[in-house]
Amino acid sequence: MGYKALGFVVWQAAKWYLRRKLPVDGRKLAIASAAGAVLVGGAAVALRRGGDND
Repeated sequence: MGYKALGFVVWQAAKWYLRRKLPVDGRKLAIASAAGAVLVGGAAVALRRGGDND
């Protein structure tokens, strides 16, 4: 139980620190994350389809 509380405190402190050091608008972060997910997903599909050329 103590590790759970410690993990929570560390997580909250890390989020606070990163928000303070890297002021990024939430909308921009969401758009960048979605674009990254689409690119990674497209690459995974391309690799899967391109690997069966026997």
